[in-house]
Amino acid sequence: MNLESVEQIRVLGSSLNILYAEDDSLIREQVESLLKRIFVNVDSVSNGEEAYLLYQSKEYDIVLTDLAMPKLDGLELSKKIMSDNPQQQIMIISAHRDVDQLVKLIDLGVSAFILKPINIQKFIQKIHLKVKEIYADKMMKAHYEQMKEQIGSQTLTQEELQKKDPLTSVYNFNYLEKCLKKNEMQTAILFNIKDFKLINDYYSHNHGNHLLFQLASIFTREAKKYHFDVFRISGDEFLLLYKQKDLGCKQVHSDVEEILKVIENKKFNIVGVKDINIRLRASYTCTQNRLLEELKVGQEYAKKHSCSIVNYKECSDFHHSMHNIVETKKLLKNAVEKSMVVPVYQPILMLNNDVKYEVLMRIENDENRLLTPDKFLEIAKAHNYYNEISEMLIFKSLESISSREETFSVNISFLDMKNFEFVERLEEKLLEYDIASRVVFEIIESEILEDMEIVNQFIKRFKALGVKFAIDDFGSGYSNFAYIFKLEPDFLKLDGSLVLNILADKGIYTLVESIIELAHKLNIEVVAEFVSTKEIYDTLNILGVDAMQGYYLGRPDREIKEVIKEDVR
Repeated sequence: MNLESVEQIRVLGSSLNILYAEDDSLIREQVESLLKRIFVNVDSVSNGEEAYLLYQSKEYDIVLTDLAMPKLDGLELSKKIMSDNPQQQIMIISAHRDVDQLVKLIDLGVSAFILKPINIQKFIQKIHLKVKEIYADKMMKAHYEQMKEQIGSQTLTQEELQKKDPLTSVYNFNYLEKCLKKNEMQTAILFNIKDFKLINDYYSHNHGNHLLFQLASIFTREAKKYHFDVFRISGDEFLLLYKQKDLGCKQVHSDVEEILKVIENKKFNIVGVKDINIRLRASYTCTQNRLLEELKVGQEYAKKHSCSIVNYKECSDFHHSMHNIVETKKLLKNAVEKSMVVPVYQPILMLNNDVKYEVLMRIENDENRLLTPDKFLEIAKAHNYYNEISEMLIFKSLESISSREETFSVNISFLDMKNFEFVERLEEKLLEYDIASRVVFEIIESEILEDMEIVNQFIKRFKALGVKFAIDDFGSGYSNFAYIFKLEPDFLKLDGSLVLNILADKGIYTLVESIIELAHKLNIEVVAEFVSTKEIYDTLNILGVDAMQGYYLGRPDREIKEVIKEDVR
């Protein structure tokens, strides 16, 4: 049983009325007992006739009824109820699978069916969904009734209505843009609700909307005291723009503390859900031309450092990192638009003197310099550019591979593996170029933990085509040989930190020796990266590494270059 679902039903269902009809006394007692554990108000009867009499005397939010009952069966009971109230939520519980009856019930508007014998887990799931649906509907009606009442009490022109946010009735973002004046000092506070998404997900979006409405009402009330205008500028963000221009930072900070105290001490009640507490994050600034930008930087700083209140002036260093993000996003946008993602190739020297290559990503900037992933990859992942640059790199490299005879390794991330459209196209291109047997997909070891099932399915799908697989960065801290048995890779690539420190640390030497020994027993080849000196190369040779890669053997290059083997002997 999903305890979280049960708890949520208890919270949302505390004021719901439930009517349950079942003629089998044993089933009725069991289901009634379960219902009374999660709802406060449950009426239980033994036939349809009793159920209809009760229904006429009381309002019910959910009617649960057996289908085959004496006096008045579930179908006839549903007809009578829906005739009285076409919006009534009815759930049918039955051992029968009569298609004709089910079609008739669907035509009536009955949308939920539970089969006997009752599976408790599925029963709870269906009740949970129905309760959320009912409360979402109640919330929407209650919210718009309050909105109508509030707006109805005001006499607003069409022009004034255009300035208002339709959800909360405070000013909207479009009107804020008109109020922000260039070359004039303005002071503002930006409030953001912490973990607002949890309220939407746990209760419903309508509950979240009504909470925003209540919060906006508090800000509007406080506005009279502190002399500011209230704007809702995005989902859960409110901006307070002071009318007075020459306020000091101490005064604003004091105002923020008082407003937070009012809001965070309040217990919000939202149609059947009582005592909801919220926490806010506040940033403030006084500036001439970059008010919104500075407030947003303050919010990012507050979020990263778990602060409740931030003055923009306190996080100027953080702004430099924000500036880096902005500039990197421009770089990424330009790279996508102008196809400036460039594959480079680093040689991998095998023990038998064959040479393979790993495809690595670079981005060419406007100065024709190739930038390495440490300059842009994390920002690309955080700001939705990763899929585009990854696809560009991989499909460019596959096209290059198609005209060569060597084997090439290509890095595949978990983000790639769960991108269905990319995976489909990847398979199409491998078949089109007929190169699957000359391709190795490298998966970073830590990313295997994201979702073993998705990773396993991806590996099986492409191994069937002839693709080989390597676990990259093996030994980086997550290492578990259970992955090897489950995923059956063809190669292990030792983490660079092990290779770089193998001469200085006896423990690392022993660890690498053990990994190589076990991998060979499993018929898995071991590749060492970051081979930067002849001493490291010779040591790994002695340990029996199957392949090596690093600056000692060859640097990444746009051109696919041969390795002169004699130079590394």
